Amino acid sequence: MAGRKQAGRPRRPLAEAAHPLTTRVRQLIDAAHDGRVRNASRLTGIPYPTLNDLYIGRTVNPNLATLEQLRAPYGIELVWLLSKDEPEESPRAGRLVFLPPDPNVETGRRALREVVIPFRAWSMYEAFSLLETRLIAIPAAAERPIVAEASGDALVFRLATFLFQPLLAAEKAGESDVILAALIDQSTGGERVRCWINTLQALGDMWKATLPDLLKSGGRVDGRN
Repeated sequence: MAGRKQAGRPRRPLAEAAHPLTTRVRQLIDAAHDGRVRNASRLTGIPYPTLNDLYIGRTVNPNLATLEQLRAPYGIELVWLLSKDEPEESPRAGRLVFLPPDPNVETGRRALREVVIPFRAWSMYEAFSLLETRLIAIPAAAERPIVAEASGDALVFRLATFLFQPLLAAEKAGESDVILAALIDQSTGGERVRCWINTLQALGDMWKATLPDLLKSGGRVDGRN
């Protein structure tokens, strides 16, 4: 319906930001979630009304715990949120993960790949984030699903390899340019980036259909009821 507010976005047009924190919060949520405050709320755990007030500019003096909760998932520094003198560069566009070497590259030059799961590919980002959180909560052991005893970057690598398996299999079968390298500028909005986001959205939706009990609040990955 024309003029209807899009899901998760505050009603527009918004008044011009009158406080530096409002500017930063808008810049962050616009870059990471295309302005969808509800998705940012789900990622950060900050209640939607609280985060919406920050985005609109109704609140400009949140407590330190809220700011830390907002900062952490995006890998930005508190000083960036709080100081208008910090550089204006856009915050990180997504989550950096590691994947096996590209099979189409010469053996001598193959190395682990850095790949970005854009925040805008929300379905896939959420699948990765939920599984990572739940796997970390299980004591590291050989019988732990997917990641076994791995931690840190090794855990990220094993989990990403598991979730990206359909794309990795396509590469192995001879498909080229299936996976977009992290060195591609995710903020350009070019056709390759749009295709990458759509591909990851579809992949995330597939995992949500395949693992519905795990990829929801309170899901378990250890096989216990």
